[in-house]
Amino acid sequence: MSNAVKNVMLRVIGKRLEKKESLEEILEDYPRLSDDDKEELQKELGCEQKDSGS
Repeated sequence: MSNAVKNVMLRVIGKRLEKKESLEEILEDYPRLSDDDKEELQKELGCEQKDSGS
């Protein structure tokens, strides 16, 4: 993911989180994001999801 795209996504996700939406629901709205992209965004936001089953 390019830096420009990442910065836009971080802004959009941040605004949605402020409106009390869950990160999981937000990421579901972007099915073209790879798992690596989602992990990168979560790390940048400081709200990594828990692994299920690890």
